[in-house]
Amino acid sequence: MKPNSALINNMVRSAMVVLAAGMAAFTTGCMTANIKVSPTARIQNAPDKKIALSVGLMLDDRFCTNRFLPFSGGQTYPFGTTLKQQSISLCEQCFERVIVSTNGVVPAGVNAILTPEMHRCGIGYAASGGGQDITLLLQWTLGTGDNRNILWMTTVDGHANGGRSKVFQLLFDDLATKSCRAFQESPEIRQLTSQAQRKPGAN
Repeated sequence: MKPNSALINNMVRSAMVVLAAGMAAFTTGCMTANIKVSPTARIQNAPDKKIALSVGLMLDDRFCTNRFLPFSGGQTYPFGTTLKQQSISLCEQCFERVIVSTNGVVPAGVNAILTPEMHRCGIGYAASGGGQDITLLLQWTLGTGDNRNILWMTTVDGHANGGRSKVFQLLFDDLATKSCRAFQESPEIRQLTSQAQRKPGAN
C-alpha cells in the first residue's frame, strides 16, 4: 500500500500546530514574581553604634540585575533591584562611611572593600500549605582597601515562609539582621577597626 501523502501532510501540520501551541503556552507561563520590599534594610536589634570603618561597597551588574529562575521553571524572581537597595541601606546602617561602586572601579580612601554575592536560592511551598518557603544565601567578602587580598568571608542564610504579600519582606529582614550580626561579630572586622583607629588623624 502506498502512503497517503495528503494524510501525512495533515499529520505533520497538526503536529506543528500542537508544538507551536505548547511553546506559546510555555512562554506565556513564565511569569515574573512581584517582589515588594522596603528599600530600607530592617535590622532587628540593630546596634546603637556603627562600625568605625570606611568601606567601599562593590556591586557588580550580575548582582544588581539578578533574575532567579528555579530549575523547575515557573516564575522568574527579579531579586537584583532589591539586593542592591538592601545592601546599600544595610551597609550605611552598619558602617560609618560607605562609598558605593557599580562600575567596577575600586573606591579610593577606604579602609576595606565589601562585596556581596547571591550564592544560592531555594524556593518551595510552606509545609503548612498557605504560602512560599524561601531560602537565599548571601555571601559577603571583605577585602583590603585596594581589593587585592581577602580579609574575611562569610555566608548568611536568609529564610522566610508565608504568603506572597509578606514573604519577601520577611526574607530580606532576616538577611539584613544576620548580615549585620556577622559584621559585628567578625574578628577580622574588629581588628581592622582597631588598626584604623590607631592611624594618625583617626578620631
